[in-house]
Amino acid sequence: MIRKDCLAIVALTVFAFGCASVQRTVEPDVVDVTLPAPADRVKEVVTKVLAEDDYDVEWSNGSQLKTDYRDEQPSIWDWLVKGRLGVVRSRAEVSVTPETERSSRLHLQISSEGKQTMFQGWGPTAPQVPQSAENKLRLIKKELKIVQDTYTTQTFYGSNYGLKP
Repeated sequence: MIRKDCLAIVALTVFAFGCASVQRTVEPDVVDVTLPAPADRVKEVVTKVLAEDDYDVEWSNGSQLKTDYRDEQPSIWDWLVKGRLGVVRSRAEVSVTPETERSSRLHLQISSEGKQTMFQGWGPTAPQVPQSAENKLRLIKKELKIVQDTYTTQTFYGSNYGLKP
């Protein structure tokens, strides 16, 4: 007869190996756009948007920026959350180059890594929505006051659902 402790070890081993998954390749989130603003103004706004989101911002070569991982969970329990529990961390790479006197080219790349358990290593993952490149671009455009559309009920929901004319 099988002892209960051996059965528990076998069940735990099967469960642990059954939960293992194959790493999938995830590309960094990239936005490459031309903005109708001078390069100095765009750099100023990018600095503000990234700094407000807990990235350490230091420009190199005047137009290149590569941040370290942002503080995802700023608290006294960081060591526990980052070392033992599942988290996502992200970093940003930015390049701002002037195209004309009144426009500039912005290349923004957000790379994210995540892990689900303390036994798992960091692996590439899709960025969470607040840290996505598209959201950062939206915040940059909002700060530059060049947002193309204002949100109305019609543009948000796609129709006048529930509204009377």
